[in-house]
Amino acid sequence: MSFPLDLLAIAVTGLMVGNEVAVAAFIHPAISRLPPTVHLGAAAAIARTLGHVMPFWYAGGLVLLIAELWLHRSQHDTLPLLLAAVILWALTIVATIALLVPRNNRIAAARPDQPYPTWQADRASWDTLHRIRVVLLALAFVLLLLVRLPRS
Repeated sequence: MSFPLDLLAIAVTGLMVGNEVAVAAFIHPAISRLPPTVHLGAAAAIARTLGHVMPFWYAGGLVLLIAELWLHRSQHDTLPLLLAAVILWALTIVATIALLVPRNNRIAAARPDQPYPTWQADRASWDTLHRIRVVLLALAFVLLLLVRLPRS
């Protein structure tokens, strides 16, 4: 049971981190160079699409990390690393709901032909908060890898 769960947890959390890095490093910088109305239209479409998928992906990652913590609870040398990964992932979810989702929802509902006055400030603050989120998720993922990958 351990290996399939380990593999699934690494795959789900690793793909999440990769997706979030791609958004922060490539997608949002690229659309930020577009004319404002095109930028807002692209940002709104991306926000709507990812806004539907990400809650399930984040929750799935947390459930898998908790399952890893439970399954490997007797391994006292790695337990603190897994616990830290779970805490980081959970804190990221809380921060996402409290700080990023409200901005994301405003951007997702925005109309490029009638932009709301603070959309550019929302985009800028979302990007800043997202970069912090990426770091926290990446740390959680690295902790999982340190626990689950074989050491020589």
